[in-house]
Amino acid sequence: MRSRYALAAAGIAVAALTTLATPASATAAPAASTLGPAATVIGIEFVDANYQGATYTVTGGTCTATTSDVDFYVNSMPGGWNDVVSSFHSYANCYTKLYENSNRNGSTYGFVGDSSYVGNAMNDRASSIEWS
Repeated sequence: MRSRYALAAAGIAVAALTTLATPASATAAPAASTLGPAATVIGIEFVDANYQGATYTVTGGTCTATTSDVDFYVNSMPGGWNDVVSSFHSYANCYTKLYENSNRNGSTYGFVGDSSYVGNAMNDRASSIEWS
């Protein structure tokens, strides 16, 4: 599996975390991560189903639009975002995959483009994410 960019992969800082807001503070600035050199939105994760509540926005480049490789990933959700995702949108030719555990382990949901509800098995359980 090929990965172009990763958050804190092999000790190399390739991401900048800015203005992290916990899901409980939905009125505060949303959480954001930048993966790779570009500032194109690749995914928005939501605390509630139907794309509601606080958001965690991830930017990077454009994905390859195939699920046979991994273009971007977050091995560990930032502060306040572990085990809270209920829905998400994918952008820039990306498909999103949620993992129950950090380091992209455990049960999964995806790869899918958008999900208004991640289902009872994955609701409020995501600890890492991939985009392909």
